[in-house]
Amino acid sequence: MKTINKVSNHKVLAIFILSFFIASACLAGDWPNWRGPNYNGISEESGWNANWPPEGPKVLWKNSIGIGFSNVAVSKGKVLAMGNTNNEDSVYCFDAETGKEIWKKTYSQALDPKWYEGGTLSSPVVDANKVYTVSKDGKAYCFDTETGKIVWNKDLLDELKIKRSTWGVSGSPLIIDKLAIYNIGSSGLALNKNDGSVVWQNGSGPSGYSTPLPFNNKKSIALSGEEGIFAVETQTGKQIWYHPWKTENEVIAADPLFIDENTLFVSSGYNKGCGLLKISGNTVSEVWTNKNIRNKMNGSVLWKENIYGVDEGGKLVCIDVNTGNMRWSQEGFGQGCLGIADGKLLVMAEKGNLVVAEPSTQGYKVISQAKVLDGKCWTVPVLANGRIYVRNSKGDLLCLDVKKNDSNNKSAAVDSDTLKKNWSQWQGPNRDNKSSETGLLTQWPKDGPKLLWSAEGLGNGYSTVSIADGLLYTTGIINNEGFLFAYDLQGNLKWKQSYGAEWTQNRPGTRGTPTASDGFVYVISGTGNVSCFNSKSGEKKWSADVFKEFKGEHPQWGVAESPLIIGDLLICTPGGQTATMVALDKKTGKIVWESKSIGEKSSYCTPQLVEKGNKKIIVTMTDNFIIGVDAKDGNLLWQYDCKNYQGKPKDVNPNTPVYHDGFLYVTSGYGKGGAKLKLSEDGTKIESQPWANITLDCHHGGVVLVDGFIYGSNMKGDWICLNWNDGTVKYETKSIGKGSVFYADGMLYCFGENGTVALVKASPEGFNVVSSFKTPKGDGMLWAHPVICDGRLYVRHGNAMMVYDIKNQ
Repeated sequence: MKTINKVSNHKVLAIFILSFFIASACLAGDWPNWRGPNYNGISEESGWNANWPPEGPKVLWKNSIGIGFSNVAVSKGKVLAMGNTNNEDSVYCFDAETGKEIWKKTYSQALDPKWYEGGTLSSPVVDANKVYTVSKDGKAYCFDTETGKIVWNKDLLDELKIKRSTWGVSGSPLIIDKLAIYNIGSSGLALNKNDGSVVWQNGSGPSGYSTPLPFNNKKSIALSGEEGIFAVETQTGKQIWYHPWKTENEVIAADPLFIDENTLFVSSGYNKGCGLLKISGNTVSEVWTNKNIRNKMNGSVLWKENIYGVDEGGKLVCIDVNTGNMRWSQEGFGQGCLGIADGKLLVMAEKGNLVVAEPSTQGYKVISQAKVLDGKCWTVPVLANGRIYVRNSKGDLLCLDVKKNDSNNKSAAVDSDTLKKNWSQWQGPNRDNKSSETGLLTQWPKDGPKLLWSAEGLGNGYSTVSIADGLLYTTGIINNEGFLFAYDLQGNLKWKQSYGAEWTQNRPGTRGTPTASDGFVYVISGTGNVSCFNSKSGEKKWSADVFKEFKGEHPQWGVAESPLIIGDLLICTPGGQTATMVALDKKTGKIVWESKSIGEKSSYCTPQLVEKGNKKIIVTMTDNFIIGVDAKDGNLLWQYDCKNYQGKPKDVNPNTPVYHDGFLYVTSGYGKGGAKLKLSEDGTKIESQPWANITLDCHHGGVVLVDGFIYGSNMKGDWICLNWNDGTVKYETKSIGKGSVFYADGMLYCFGENGTVALVKASPEGFNVVSSFKTPKGDGMLWAHPVICDGRLYVRHGNAMMVYDIKNQ
């Protein structure tokens, strides 16, 4: 979270600085906003490696981003960062795995060094496909996360005549519903997040330095002013309560911390101290106050009724939240900062020493520590997806590898280069049929792009491919037996292993796509058996017949689900008499949780993971329902009847749901079409069905959402474009026949089931084929989906695999 920053001669500067940039420490999965998805600096990430060698974790990549103290946001395989160079702020978007710059946007902003280095203070915030930033002079921007295109920008201080505070704007944006909320002005303001228009504004006086903090189910927010703490209504900005909290230099920089909805911990530097506030309606009273923690810039964290923070005197401190009494303190952290992950403190000392320690009440207990940076380090480390991101004031941004399995971190060589990107699961990193790769061919030769290599003998199958750490995986049936194949990226077969009986009835052939994770690869067979293999050796680690165990009934076309990995869990949907969905420990195959049976069969659908409110929700389709399951414990959150848009359901729902900005899109074939559904703010129900459209009744080729339009093919073989907002048809045309679709670098990659591969401009103006060719190898229907990884197009057609070079040389 935020640590207190102490500047020996000029205290002022430190404070405001850290408050904004520090997006707290560590969290499972993505870390899209300041202090993480739960706004408290505590990560739910588990299974990361907290035991390091003396030199520290392996550095995966390093970039220079300019002067500042902004933290990073991590979302959907991207890292967003900010820094200042030559009196210009830059917003960077990097590939999380490789550190490769995807885009960069720059605008004028004075460095403004006041007794500190100057530079950026607030942190970027990602919401859906947008990223929101604000400079210290109040220049607010909204960018498209994929392209970096400016959606809107607004000079808030200038346009709204707001007085600038001494250290400038330092709080990060807070996104709630359709609002982008800022601690700017006397007690905050809110813009429409879609167009930047003002929704409410509270005064034009100078602002406080903390980031707006939601509470009361996000109906209210707390934020600091110059001399106190406010609470206002989220939607209107109307003040609920105010509590005075005056410090020297009128600086309250550290974010307050809710203990529960009615209890708030506050702490400030400049020898002010900390206190516990009790909230009762519109009144606030002090339970206790003392000077045991004086958070100058970065806030504290709560863990098991104890508060941990860095005092402005340079000590790491633990106090009892109920009494404020000191439990212990440890010297040597300067103006450091900290967060918590997996029950461990992750602390960055001011001089670049990164520490993992136990959050013990008995004293300071180090697990690992290493000096990872030089210079001044006031920015909280962020843990996301097995990587820790740290930076210093001059702009050295490091990505450190703390994945548990070291073998997972070594990429196999591809010619003289290393693998830049993985495609480790069905429909890609975000299960959205989209790639962030650029620099691809915009037109192909007559016979198609250059064929790099091909392989035959894969057996009968429609499984597409997954790619991870220099190996390619796919499946096929040979003599009624299912086999998992592993090839290196030059086309050499590395191993081939049986996983048992496969689907040999209606349309025999493998269905699901393998999923690679942490040195292992997972397969769900057409009969519902789940298997785990060592990704390098092919050694079988475990298998589980989930359909048999949970009394699931095979659908008429066989099981077509691909494994979904969430942390240490593997998710599958047996649709059985005793459980609809189950989570297995991906390391052992043992059952972790099971969701109650709703009497519905599995219906070919591979689930989608959705993050809404404070929940991770697994969304999939059964015979007659779309369901949402809590990823934490398997609790069924909601089920939505398909008859609301299908009429009489067909019981065939193979397409993975699309999620965007609080809405789902689902579609099925056989004349059933699709519908857009609105999730509630907390994700616990479907609020409405804004529209339904029967035109795009996608069989099993999937759809892709690009820039507000949905693309895919229907049962008649027409290619369709729908407007995401209202479901209207932009075009409907015949071309290459029914097939599957994928998006990369402005283009649609379309596989016609007759073996045609087409390159199409992604535009609602029409389905215009730029280039196409017929697959030279393979047999049967081309039902596998397109895959692009590291400038290569992978085409699986029956028993053959073809790999094409589509880099723009």
